[in-house]
Amino acid sequence: MVFTGRITHLSQKGLGVVKNEQDGVSYFVFGTWPGDEGEFAIIDRPLNNKKYGYAKLVQLTHPSNERQQAPCPYLGNHQNACSGCPWMIADYTSQLEQKRNRFLYAMQRTGFDTSILSIPPVHGSPEQYGYRNRFQVKTDGHQLGFVTEGSHHIAPIQDCLVLNTTCRSLLKTINQSLPNSAWQPSTGYESNFIGLDDDLPFDQIKPNQKRPFKQGNHTQNTWIKSWLSKQLQANPTLHNVIELFCGSGNFTEVIADSACHQIIAYEASFDAIQQLRARNLPKVDARPVDLFKPFIWKILRKAISDADTLVLDPPRAGLKNMTGFFEHFRALRTIYYISCDPESFARDAWHFTKEGWTLAEIQLVDLFPHTPHVETLAVMKK
Repeated sequence: MVFTGRITHLSQKGLGVVKNEQDGVSYFVFGTWPGDEGEFAIIDRPLNNKKYGYAKLVQLTHPSNERQQAPCPYLGNHQNACSGCPWMIADYTSQLEQKRNRFLYAMQRTGFDTSILSIPPVHGSPEQYGYRNRFQVKTDGHQLGFVTEGSHHIAPIQDCLVLNTTCRSLLKTINQSLPNSAWQPSTGYESNFIGLDDDLPFDQIKPNQKRPFKQGNHTQNTWIKSWLSKQLQANPTLHNVIELFCGSGNFTEVIADSACHQIIAYEASFDAIQQLRARNLPKVDARPVDLFKPFIWKILRKAISDADTLVLDPPRAGLKNMTGFFEHFRALRTIYYISCDPESFARDAWHFTKEGWTLAEIQLVDLFPHTPHVETLAVMKK
């Protein structure tokens, strides 16, 4: 079924939303932007909701004023198109506006009155191309690339404009090594993944092996670390710090440079903890622990009971585990929450405000231009 319509806004996942007046259903459409008018075709993609569905853009009749010609030849709506940078179709100013809108919507849905929150514009990335220092490709041993929207299909990629110089060269080198029988998936699997970054030599590449986590945009990561450093310097009650989800120490080194007395840093990955310990940062006690384990705050109660400051940078799921948190973090007065997901941040922040915490500062940062991703930096006080 084909219908005409206008993209009114973007969904939380960054897809355009158009309402079909014929059936009253709103459809999510990849590769569209608010203000786009065109013809759309309903597609058979499961969604357990009668009010919404998926459609594809058949013909763009009147493009949005914010739309631009994407410089990447792999972006599109065809079967072999890459969907890694879906917002490359829009000018960068409007991308930043939509990222802020995404955060506002997440907060409003949770229950916040955003009109009383001070939320400045998103801090944009100085580089919109050539910024990314890590990436992951899929391969079946014969071809490799990223994934097409709404599928498990490999979109073959020879080059990528958002990768930095080292990663871009690495992508070209691994393409030249194909076909590679060592990268073929086991029986019953369609593909393997290969994690890559600008610290990985070609001869150490192995399929299905996760690389140590690091922020994907070096310039913006430096800016975030500077933000955290300034916040810590302005904290008059900075003594005992707990860091959750510390990884290999991206933010731990910033905390160690502050005037705090001691830092206990927790992370589930033992490899990451070993890397952090090897750095011999002053005042840091790095401990491996599963922070999503039931009753974890009761287990850690002796270590966390006198902490006045908390720094956390959780995965997309957020802090999530709140059982016993407020009971055992008895001395906590300041929280610095660095989040990669607006929805989980809004959920966690709502729990904190219900326990008497105040959102003292919010700063949004764009780590990944041309994607719906937005990073949240927040200060909570009690």
